[in-house]
Amino acid sequence: MNKIKDIKKGFYLHFIEHMKAESFMDFFFELFISGSAYIVGGYFRDYLLNKDSRDIDIITDISNDLLLSLIKNSNATYSINRYGGMKISLQSTEIDIWTIDNNWAFKNNLVTLNDNDKLNSIAKGCFYNFDSLVINLHTFNYNLRYFNECMSNKELNILQENSVYKNLNPSIEANILRAIYLAKKYDLDFSLNTINYLFSKIGYIDDKYEDPLERLLTIRDQYPKYTSINENDILNLLFKLREKQNSNQLRIDF
Repeated sequence: MNKIKDIKKGFYLHFIEHMKAESFMDFFFELFISGSAYIVGGYFRDYLLNKDSRDIDIITDISNDLLLSLIKNSNATYSINRYGGMKISLQSTEIDIWTIDNNWAFKNNLVTLNDNDKLNSIAKGCFYNFDSLVINLHTFNYNLRYFNECMSNKELNILQENSVYKNLNPSIEANILRAIYLAKKYDLDFSLNTINYLFSKIGYIDDKYEDPLERLLTIRDQYPKYTSINENDILNLLFKLREKQNSNQLRIDF
């Protein structure tokens, strides 16, 4: 119980201090009048791991129109991406914020939203278990179940087994690169669900592009955090997948 209180109180102070330094706390006070907001993934994880983080991913249960209105009223610099999310640029922090209605997993009815347990619903909507950390910015209740499973089992898992969910995810190359990055940095193995996904999607890239290795390296260059991934890391993934599958089905001439 003390550990729970320590995380809630500690993160509350950490987040409030950060947003006050950015002169952006009033935005959240206005948002909380109509709904809640949830930090998902890295910012919460970095806090738990005592790391600095300047990127914040947030999902909120207010309407998209209201969210846009609140952002405009805040006078912050913002842009809207092609998937409907909004990027807010503060002094030294970038916030990517989505409404639940515009989140791809909920929008496509691939994950059921339980209004009585939004924390768990949002956590299950995350792609990899490593990124499935969620904390409510209104109550500071949180869900670490799937992240804790990842770290205790040392296994990267895609939370949903549904093939439609995995196939509709729009970030194929980024998901492959993230698997490589996380396995390398945190010494993680892959679950069978993850292996089958990577196996399938690398085959898809091989069919679609003349040079699949070059395609992955090109996408890598769009993500500063993945610059440590090199050609050998990608080739090692292929070897690892062949070994795990114990199969010769994956024939990609990288």
